[in-house]
Amino acid sequence: MCTHSKEKISVRLSVFLAFTAIFVYSPVWASEASGVILRADTLRSEGKFQESLTELSRAFQRSETDAERGVVLGKQAEILAFDLHDYSRARGLVTQSLQQLDAGVVSEVIALKVRAQCEMQGDKDFGAGKKTLLAALKLPEVQWAKPSIRVMLGDCYRSLGEPVEALRSFEEVAQEDSVDGLLRATAFLNCGLTYFYDLKQPGKSKKFFAEAVRLNPLLAEEVRTHLDGVPSRSKTMFLAHYMPWYASPPRSKDWGWHWTMNHFDPKKQKHGRREIASQFYPIIGPYDSGDPAVIEYHLLLMKLAGIDGVVVDWYGRADCHDYKKLHENVVLLVKMVEKFQMKFLICYEDQSINALVEQKVIPPASRVFQAANELKWLTKNWFQRDSYVRLKRQPVLLSFGHSGLNDEEWQHVLSRSESPILWLSEHAPRPGACGAFDWPIPEQGLTQVRWFSQASKQWQCSIPVIFPRFVDVYQQAGVQPGYKNIADNNGETFRLSVDEAGRAHGQIVQIATWNDWGEGTQIEPSKEFGYRDLEWLQSLREGQVDKQFQTNKASLRLPYRLLLLRRAGRGDDAALDQIAEQMSVGKVKEAQQMLESVERDH
Repeated sequence: MCTHSKEKISVRLSVFLAFTAIFVYSPVWASEASGVILRADTLRSEGKFQESLTELSRAFQRSETDAERGVVLGKQAEILAFDLHDYSRARGLVTQSLQQLDAGVVSEVIALKVRAQCEMQGDKDFGAGKKTLLAALKLPEVQWAKPSIRVMLGDCYRSLGEPVEALRSFEEVAQEDSVDGLLRATAFLNCGLTYFYDLKQPGKSKKFFAEAVRLNPLLAEEVRTHLDGVPSRSKTMFLAHYMPWYASPPRSKDWGWHWTMNHFDPKKQKHGRREIASQFYPIIGPYDSGDPAVIEYHLLLMKLAGIDGVVVDWYGRADCHDYKKLHENVVLLVKMVEKFQMKFLICYEDQSINALVEQKVIPPASRVFQAANELKWLTKNWFQRDSYVRLKRQPVLLSFGHSGLNDEEWQHVLSRSESPILWLSEHAPRPGACGAFDWPIPEQGLTQVRWFSQASKQWQCSIPVIFPRFVDVYQQAGVQPGYKNIADNNGETFRLSVDEAGRAHGQIVQIATWNDWGEGTQIEPSKEFGYRDLEWLQSLREGQVDKQFQTNKASLRLPYRLLLLRRAGRGDDAALDQIAEQMSVGKVKEAQQMLESVERDH
């Protein structure tokens, strides 16, 4: 069953929460700035956030009073916090707004709402957000702003595990006839979600869902998704399995094992290509997984192809082999995933526990303790994030293979968890698992995908897999006998795996892989296949992503141009960051114009 996602509610609310405060008061202004502010509001409603910020900067220059200046600063902060998710800059503008000596209550309310948004979504500190919103409600003459504040407050209460208080906030807005109809619809919807998921009373939720749809028919599909328990194709989340294990100079001292496999020498070049442990070659050449410019390139490509996020290979945090460095790479990756408003989940390589014992990092008796401690860290640091993938309102954890912890050890590990974790094992559910995720089996090819799509219908949760091919380099590298190939068949393998995986009706589809060059399963652009796999994914996802998100085949070439500029040191960081931001929100025409400007001037 597809559970409620707070991000969707927050995004849907942003329009209401952002505009309610100021529209009530704009008509009393008669200054030159008021016309500019109205133009800025129009641009924002059209999704032209940068243009709106520019207009507001003009309005600030023409403002005649502290009240006007305070409101303009607040409106700029709103766009940064609610629309662009730039919480650092939003906080700075909030501070400036509150420093206006005679700013007035309108400015203060806007500032406090933006501060709460930064605390809730930027810091994930819903306790602080609650405190800020309660302070806003205590301000004098704020009756006009109370509905939007209370809806935000209700979201805080839900995140804090206080569903009764959340209902109280939502119902106060829903039952007030004078409140804007769309905002009331959102309040009714949130009442229904609170009953459905938090209070486990689906019967009571239906009347609230019905009223939400009556007030705003556009909510009908979302309500059906919750009640039917089967996500529509447009709601299916596509996640690419991501390997964070590549090392290359100059960022790293030496070439890492996954480029060499102790056999190939990337220092050697022939026809412009380094010798690497792969049958294929990245368009950008072999790279370092700790390079922020490379991670940016990867994530922007994914967004433009319609991929929602990543499944990250994670070996824990112990100082053994390269595990500590891999963890640092994943920390950086997660930071950038959140910057681009994407999703992630962890695939724990619990075979690392065996290596820790073999290398005498831990004694054999500490296997369960070590794994439980890693899950405790994950729970504290990543599982609580809005960017982390959940099913049934629980964080999803995958474990790769069966050679690490045994079934009994896994059950002991999970029993020590301080909060529920939805564990999925590979291929089929192990004891204690809620379901399974699939992975390519070279000897079985698409037959395994078909089996999984049928078998998984009996499980609580499942994540089918899609893949383009499997052509490893292990035998050539002398690592082990190579696996049987799964041929690419000119892209037909990828298309057929998608068709078979679709029969599993999973809420999540895993792409294996983004960048396992050693096994040749990558969909990252290569010299051999170019952008073919991403272009096909993009066409598959067409019409299933935000209509304002501009995508086409040509747009997939833009991240590489941005990477080339960063590698060459051309253009200042601020300008290149803005180009990346434009791409990440689907404004490819604007990004292309800005790229051409930097390429021309440098």
